[in-house]
Amino acid sequence: MDYKNKIIYQIWPRSFQDSNHDGIGDLKGILRRLDHLQDLGVDLIWLSPVYCSPNTDFGYDISDYYNIHPDFGTMADFDALLAECKKRGMGIVMDLVANHTSDQHPWFQACLNDPNSPYRDCYYFREGVNDKEPNNWISMFGGSAWTKDPLKPHSWYLTTFTPHQCDLNWENPRVREEIANVMRFWLDKGVSGFRMDVINTIAKQPGLPSWHPEKKGYQFAKEFMTNLPQSHAYIQELIGKLADDYDFITIGEGMMADNDACALYAGEQRGELNMMIVFDLHLQDCGPLGKYDFRKLYHWTIPGFKSIIFRWQTDSQKRNYWVANYMNNHDQPRSISRFGNDRQYRVESAKAFALMNLTLRGTPLVYQGEEIGMTNCHLEQDEWRDYEAINIYDTLQTMMHLPKVIARKIVQRMTRDHARTPVQWDDSEYAGFSDHQPWIKVNPNYKQINLKSDLVSETSINRWYKQVIALRKAYSAFNTGAMKPVLVHHKQILAYQRSDEQAEFLILINLSGSPARFDLKTEGRVLMDSYADPQPRLLRPYEARLIQIR
Repeated sequence: MDYKNKIIYQIWPRSFQDSNHDGIGDLKGILRRLDHLQDLGVDLIWLSPVYCSPNTDFGYDISDYYNIHPDFGTMADFDALLAECKKRGMGIVMDLVANHTSDQHPWFQACLNDPNSPYRDCYYFREGVNDKEPNNWISMFGGSAWTKDPLKPHSWYLTTFTPHQCDLNWENPRVREEIANVMRFWLDKGVSGFRMDVINTIAKQPGLPSWHPEKKGYQFAKEFMTNLPQSHAYIQELIGKLADDYDFITIGEGMMADNDACALYAGEQRGELNMMIVFDLHLQDCGPLGKYDFRKLYHWTIPGFKSIIFRWQTDSQKRNYWVANYMNNHDQPRSISRFGNDRQYRVESAKAFALMNLTLRGTPLVYQGEEIGMTNCHLEQDEWRDYEAINIYDTLQTMMHLPKVIARKIVQRMTRDHARTPVQWDDSEYAGFSDHQPWIKVNPNYKQINLKSDLVSETSINRWYKQVIALRKAYSAFNTGAMKPVLVHHKQILAYQRSDEQAEFLILINLSGSPARFDLKTEGRVLMDSYADPQPRLLRPYEARLIQIR
């Protein structure tokens, strides 16, 4: 599969489109909106999990990998959606969660019903130490990474995310074969591939030792639970079982994966994954423990932003590995509100990030609502729906000793709920998402920001997306062409060239809210500019310009 030349659109099904009047998005709702996605130029739809799940982490805690959650419809609905996608030349990428299952999964339920169940070796059940957890690891969502075993008084099981997501023991061949079977099931149905959730955490340090045991409290054991060498062997074995029989795309999520790790996971000759999703750009204003580590006070700089972009672009080009570029997804606040200006320059910010995301080296991921410039939504505490947000709010108080008001402000700033408010289709009640009160708050700005109004706007963000996507597909320079940084030390402007034998382009983006002058010859034809009257050697606030040099 030509994974380098695809436009991938991520759908968070619960918030995309409701078709059965219950306030929850579903598969039939997605089918109703396929015209929009086809018109946009989408090749592949990445579905966040639609499997059966108790929804502790909204589908990333899977209880049945072979069936559809009733909230989203039936398997017949899925088959109909897949068939209609294929008619339109589009495919579906499933979200595969292989690091853990729900505690409601039949395997884990067998473990809880029988202390001698063979399925116990499919997870990490361990004896505690001095009536405490087996080690001092902290979970990704705060608190202990271990949950008490109800059948044995001194036993625990590993849950590195929520206490309801039980880590699978990939050392057990049965686990590895079952994940392969899940993939076979969906590939036989005709899906185009998988986005593989936190795939770089599937291997754990042998023996599960404590991290810095001399320190008090729970510790973040990054080196013991991410990017271990054995993870590559597991992935190579998994892909090797399937590659001869199926042609499919693999997108790995690389939590805390650096350039060296990604050169292995997504190296073209490695036999592992096609590309990796990485976090550096989106964690640049956070401390080393992740997005709720507030020690940087969420401060970022344009030079720092540029350095991350250029490091990943030049290194992946030099070492021949592939990344998936994105500015928005289901785990991050909206990029316009975070890195742009969602009030005075919302349209300009949206267009700037779109041009960047769609012209960098790598496969672009577009997230629902991004193509109309959706923004963050202020959510009061009783409006939070995200487990991570609710749990972190408590953790910030109990472990970091923050006052409630400060903990609340941090969560309100970084919660995943920002990305999960319903897509704003029009200005009718509930934004055209549903005719029933949705499961989560609709952003009040839907009266002004929605697809219907954007389509008739003279400065339409949606039209801008379609134009950039069309150019990306028309010129191979944007896919497999070379990438060369330009104006590297400019304090406001991100600039680079994309080129191959067919054509050469210059991309100029002002990442600031102030005018930016530059000293650079820009001979050529301006193909796109987010302002109606491009000025030589000047970019207005968040202005984005695409020039064809040859």
